[in-house]
Amino acid sequence: MLSVQNINVYYDKIHALKDISFEVEQGELVAILGANGAGKTTTLRALSGLLKPTSGSIQYLGEDISKQEAHKIVSLGISHSPEGRQIFSRLSVYENLQIGAYIRKKSDNIHKEIEWIYSLFPVLKERESLPAGALSGGEQQMLAIGRALMSKPKLVLLDEPSLGLAPLLVEKIFEVIQTLKDNKITVLLVEQNAYEALKIADRAYVLETGRVKLHGEAKDLLANQEVQKAYLGG
Repeated sequence: MLSVQNINVYYDKIHALKDISFEVEQGELVAILGANGAGKTTTLRALSGLLKPTSGSIQYLGEDISKQEAHKIVSLGISHSPEGRQIFSRLSVYENLQIGAYIRKKSDNIHKEIEWIYSLFPVLKERESLPAGALSGGEQQMLAIGRALMSKPKLVLLDEPSLGLAPLLVEKIFEVIQTLKDNKITVLLVEQNAYEALKIADRAYVLETGRVKLHGEAKDLLANQEVQKAYLGG
């Protein structure tokens, strides 16, 4: 589904991604792990068109999207739930979800999609008329994921969905990610909680200072002593 080949991304003169390559098969849940500053968020921003690689290619379903604008990439079936949630705080929960469906045709029944989001996150149904800014951090994260799903994506990019959340909410977020996988939605997950990510991922890539340092089956990386020492407290 997704083939990234030797992409390089700069922030002004800072070389953030250095010849990164990886692949995601349809239906897979692939995790990208690494410390702060490793290039994880930059990778997702490049995939969703928010940053443009200076070289290399991003092939999605056989089409090179490395120069495409972000709104076009959404219409192709890639949706991004960004780090820091970035919900529209003055709009209601319901309005935020509606915005997630902006590329959908007027004839589409988005109400059915909203009800599905509410089945994943029942608390959003309870809060649907409240301004999104009034939600707790965990509820805002649920809303950000729900908004990303409203475009009916084929590939979902999730950036640090459990960051800063209480353990019970982290558990809920990973349950939902597992549900997406069970529903055959392809997921590329950036996550600092390496243990939880590797428990549900099929494969994973470990970034270090803008390069792919390790990659392999998630179960093998869970058992890898280098990964355990660096990311799993072992």
